[in-house]
Amino acid sequence: MDREEDMERRGADRELPGQEMAHAVIIYLVALLVTLPLFIILYPYVPELRVPPGFRVDHLLTFAVLLIALIILVRRFQMMVYVLLVVGAVAITITGLGGGYGFRDLYGDYAMFLHSLRNTTVHVPLAGRNAGPVRDAEGLRRAADPEQPGLRAFAVRLATEHFTEVPVGQEDLGLVRAFSVFRSINSNWRYVADPEGREYIAPAMESAELMAGDCDDHAVLMAACIEAVGGRVRLVRTTGHIYPELYVGGDKELERAAFLVRRVLFRDEVGDKPLYHHTDADGAHWLNLDYTRDHPGGELMDERILGILVLGKAKARS
Repeated sequence: MDREEDMERRGADRELPGQEMAHAVIIYLVALLVTLPLFIILYPYVPELRVPPGFRVDHLLTFAVLLIALIILVRRFQMMVYVLLVVGAVAITITGLGGGYGFRDLYGDYAMFLHSLRNTTVHVPLAGRNAGPVRDAEGLRRAADPEQPGLRAFAVRLATEHFTEVPVGQEDLGLVRAFSVFRSINSNWRYVADPEGREYIAPAMESAELMAGDCDDHAVLMAACIEAVGGRVRLVRTTGHIYPELYVGGDKELERAAFLVRRVLFRDEVGDKPLYHHTDADGAHWLNLDYTRDHPGGELMDERILGILVLGKAKARS
């Protein structure tokens, strides 16, 4: 009898490692399942942390800390966590059926997060902090006036020329319209120099008819068209160049813009290249729209910035 009991005990011991592994897998899966929505709620409030040469790591650290903490909690309070998980699933199901936040929204937010982890943006500190007034500021403002006769209709055509079949949310429509303007202008623009010995700034409607000119003509046309369809643009003057930048917003808006550029609208042009943007002292991000690049956020020209002219209701930086 003792021998039979000993064999049964050994058989039970042989099953224990497999049971432990299955139990551990369940705990990890439950912890991961709880971590995802919790992370999506918390990560917009996590301070930005970057390591050279500009990669963000705060998302990864936050996710790892949450996951480890929840693994520990699930191990200690398994039944309570399982009950809360079921309650949460029922709540999301009810809100989803009622037209509110549902599993589809949760999946979309998580997919956006995964893409944002793979996105690389190059952070450039506030440009032109000690820059002087922009040369020809008033002439540039007049030329980029979005209320010029005929410009609104022209801008709307450009804003709806591309990406009309791309399924995006209402919050992304402004960016998509601006990126459509960028693609329309940059794919048709031809460089023509100014008359020898003087700088000529063409009004936006003149450049709209010709689709040609130098860098300031391109910047003026791009700015006027994007402003005419609701965007915000500023002009950056360097030692030998001038280019437009699109206002994106804060960190979360930058991640959404990077996702659209890299994974949806300009996949072939961007590839694995980083996206470049300037960041103001207040944390606002501005994306490069230079005509020398084939996608928004192209590499910045290696020239000293002399001045920045913010169009619209804002005043020029001096």
